[in-house]
Amino acid sequence: MNPFRSAFLVLFGGLLIVLAVRRMRAYRLRERYALVFAVLALPFLGLAVWPDGLAWIAERLNIQYNTLALLGVSCFLMLAVFELLSIVSVQDQKITALSQLVGILMEKQKLVEKEHRPGADKSEPPA
Repeated sequence: MNPFRSAFLVLFGGLLIVLAVRRMRAYRLRERYALVFAVLALPFLGLAVWPDGLAWIAERLNIQYNTLALLGVSCFLMLAVFELLSIVSVQDQKITALSQLVGILMEKQKLVEKEHRPGADKSEPPA
């Protein structure tokens, strides 16, 4: 077991968790997003605790270590990107709905302003 590798993985995983908690507190990040960052840190902490775990899984599945590592990293990155894209998609839908609502309210405000202008009083007949 390489102590430098374990220390690096613990440091990296711990840094991701600390970053998630700090961002949640400082930027009022929603708990769901902070939880995503915490979940992203778990594989690194798992590899720090059990560094030969990937080799054990590769041996049990009869897959080369490098192939399994590549598959693991690929799945990890695809899941992270998919989660972040779903967050962006939800936020985009909210922004679209809000911008449509603002447009409707601005049009209503223009109509109300036209009715309340001096000289736009409808109760007096024109001379």
